[in-house]
Amino acid sequence: MNSEKTALWSFCAAKGGTGVSVLAAAVACALRSDHDVLLVDMADDQPDLLGIDAEGPGVRDWLTADTSVGVETLDNLITPVRDQLSLLPSGARCDMSVVPPQRTMELVEALRDRAGVVIIDAGVTQEGPFEPPQLIWASSERTTLVVRACYLGLKRAQRLNLAPTDVVEVVEGGRALRTIDVEAVLGQPVTNRVALDPVIARAVDAGLLSSRLPRPLRRLVRSLDSVGADAAA
Repeated sequence: MNSEKTALWSFCAAKGGTGVSVLAAAVACALRSDHDVLLVDMADDQPDLLGIDAEGPGVRDWLTADTSVGVETLDNLITPVRDQLSLLPSGARCDMSVVPPQRTMELVEALRDRAGVVIIDAGVTQEGPFEPPQLIWASSERTTLVVRACYLGLKRAQRLNLAPTDVVEVVEGGRALRTIDVEAVLGQPVTNRVALDPVIARAVDAGLLSSRLPRPLRRLVRSLDSVGADAAA
């Protein structure tokens, strides 16, 4: 991954339980070997995935704070995870629809000004175009939609009109739909696939993603990196 070409890389899903937070964490953990990585948690799952304690205020608190609270205070909210990997946690749950769009764009510009790679776990995307996760998604240089061959989730993704850079399909057994059906509903190709693997589930349950990334996720990150290099060429 060339951090000069991808300042912000956002991950989202159209339906809960798809695996978007796991994938965002995996990419952040893999890229830290070559870059300073900041993982921004808009979904509230990253501390548990990374096996750390991140109690206290986070990005949601900053977004809903008085506008006199400047971008320089964001550094006070960041928690170190491992060498070259830090987390901007989600913070308190709140009504994100009340955040003024200009406040979100201040956050976007502050994240762009950071050195290294910024990975954003946008979680489940809603249909409101001016809520922070959607604005951040629209402002990102690279976007990855995580899907499963679930009819309800795919129809919702179709309505959102996200136009992602990458589509990652999490493949699980017992589904009637196939990858070709996923592509037909979304109107664009699936760029990467990863099987639902108990090895990944065990690493997540043990909070080991940041220290022992499972091989299927390492392969997926290399595949995503390859796609990104081809697109930038």
